[in-house]
Amino acid sequence: METIAKFTSNEIPGIRRPTFDAFLPFLEEKRAQIQGIPRKAFKYGPTDRHHLDVYYPIGAPHASGKTPILFWVYGGGFTTGARRMAAPMDLGYACVGAFFARRGFLVIIPDYRLFPDAVFPGAVEDVRAAILWTIDNPAHLTTPSSPHPDTEQIFVMGHSAGATHVISALLLPSTPHEWRARIAGAILCAGAHHFDALDPEHETQAVVEQLYGGKKGVKENEPMGLLRRADDATVAALPRMVLVVAENEPQWLHKASDDFAVALEARTGEKPSKIVARGHNHISVNWALSTGQGETWAEDVIAWINA
Repeated sequence: METIAKFTSNEIPGIRRPTFDAFLPFLEEKRAQIQGIPRKAFKYGPTDRHHLDVYYPIGAPHASGKTPILFWVYGGGFTTGARRMAAPMDLGYACVGAFFARRGFLVIIPDYRLFPDAVFPGAVEDVRAAILWTIDNPAHLTTPSSPHPDTEQIFVMGHSAGATHVISALLLPSTPHEWRARIAGAILCAGAHHFDALDPEHETQAVVEQLYGGKKGVKENEPMGLLRRADDATVAALPRMVLVVAENEPQWLHKASDDFAVALEARTGEKPSKIVARGHNHISVNWALSTGQGETWAEDVIAWINA
């Protein structure tokens, strides 16, 4: 945390690799603990991008008798990302699964199709399908320490583009009501809920215009647009939500999160909760998990889930 506190920029391209490098030694120290969490891979769809990992909780079963499920969707600017990365960054998302599994959650991390191989709503449909696989396959989720996975109340957390996909799945008109009914809560971390404040020259701008099919497609199908045109039944079926932002996010992501909170309150009548990851930048929030450094924001998420 001391190293990233010295960064003079919060723009994602410039901080990505330095943040990785800052946390790799801390993750390496915890390699045995991270890899000590049981993990299995499953295929949930037809392509090589349709795989997911299940991290099984260790220790005694949950006091409620049911094992809570946390479904976690990584980001990557819509164009990159993998649930398992190559060494030396191979502990990157395993550290997320291990952190929550050690706190009693059954954690599921899927891959999904990326742009340009898939355009909207391809990745959103993949996230939805992976959660449906979770609902339909409780036998693959059961262990002595997770005898009763709670597929009736799944918590879904997404980071960056992953958060965009999560809230889009909840808002898409094609999403069945029965699917939404299984989602007990959504944790949206630094989601790109709209792109109004994004610099026109930013590398992401060209991507999203192609992803959504032009400027009109962006306005209609970015999360803010989906919320704007969602019918009352869809809005009424939304789960409770918390918006998470790193203290040192790029300004356009701070604005997107704040604006979406206002829009949610206007449609639902309830102000969503907010958690600020103090001292963190856009990348470090996830890479800090399981290191013993900068984990407070995630403990706050668990407290919100258990509230």
